[in-house]
Amino acid sequence: MRVFLAIAALVILPACGGGSSGSSSGTGPILLPPPPSTAENNTFGGLLNGVRADNNRAPLTYDSRLGVAAQSHANDMLANNFFDHTGSNGSEVWDRAKAAGYNWTTIGENIAQGQQSMQAAMTSWTNSPGHHANNIDPDFEDFGLARSGSGGQLRWVLVLGAEN
Repeated sequence: MRVFLAIAALVILPACGGGSSGSSSGTGPILLPPPPSTAENNTFGGLLNGVRADNNRAPLTYDSRLGVAAQSHANDMLANNFFDHTGSNGSEVWDRAKAAGYNWTTIGENIAQGQQSMQAAMTSWTNSPGHHANNIDPDFEDFGLARSGSGGQLRWVLVLGAEN
């Protein structure tokens, strides 16, 4: 069994949202928006699979477990005011996917910050060579998408994977 790890580098600032870190006032609870709905995941799946089709790749299927892994990371980044592939508890995408019940053989993650729509996030990832490589990786079969926050603090997490 081949284990492949694809994580987009944070060096590419447009896709990763810039890399600046602001401070929050800490004066109240952070209100999290609901995760993307089924309709939104279908819409995003259409965007992602359109990019894959343009590159002669098979379509991906939404997997709710990857959605849970993505949402937990998006919420963590927002709540703890950071932007990184490594979670505040030291977790990596493969840890979060496994914790959500996804028995991955191939796993990858794209993150973005500040894009105001899923189309804008997808465009950023498509325009970033490392993120785009994840989007069109032929080894991936499933995806999960999440967002958390608002305005410039809006975090996007896309988890891509395949399991046994």
